[in-house]
Amino acid sequence: MDTTASDIRKLPFTDATRGLIYRLSTADDQAAMRMIDSSFVTDRAFHIECNASNLGSKDTGFAVDIKPVQLDRPLHKSFPDDSDSDSDDESSDCFTVVVEDTNAPSPDDAPTEYPSISGRLNKVVAFISAKFSSWNSRLIITDIEINPLYRRRGIGRSLISVAEKVGSARYPARHMWLEVSNVNYPAIQSYLKMGFKLAGLDVSLYIGTPAEGEFAIFMWKEIIQHEN
Repeated sequence: MDTTASDIRKLPFTDATRGLIYRLSTADDQAAMRMIDSSFVTDRAFHIECNASNLGSKDTGFAVDIKPVQLDRPLHKSFPDDSDSDSDDESSDCFTVVVEDTNAPSPDDAPTEYPSISGRLNKVVAFISAKFSSWNSRLIITDIEINPLYRRRGIGRSLISVAEKVGSARYPARHMWLEVSNVNYPAIQSYLKMGFKLAGLDVSLYIGTPAEGEFAIFMWKEIIQHEN
């Protein structure tokens, strides 16, 4: 059974079934968070077609068609380390929730996929970071990462629920918002299943970056107010 926002009344929260602890991050978690492998493999992506259309004798508009396409070969997408991504974590309008695996194996028994820090096993297996934008009451999901060994277990949905709960408790947030690349087909499918909708596109956002050639998809979701 997936963890829902109604289960999480306050942090830290323990998902006893999976042996996971959801808690607010500390400065000591930064190294562990950066070690999480955020890469993914996909054989599909979203493609955009923009066409000008004549609306009348003098007016010209445009039509946008976004559809999934099969790739010629599977894409293994890796993200560059952004050392500045957590620089605002101490701000009053930001927060990060990490997930720890209390059942993680010992360093001697752990497979090579489990990263370690100074000889200690990294028990932080996922996190979500968010920032509140006061002028439009928007909770922006700035980052969400899950260790590949822990994907497809409902942790992403749980993290979104936790962020929604924490965000609505701390701020007068009315909706959540996030950005995702068109090639991150698995994540987009997950967000759609969580109730996110298309908010817009930016075909120029990644120009001059390692992701040049991709375009940004913005998605949003209304925040459900929960009683405390």
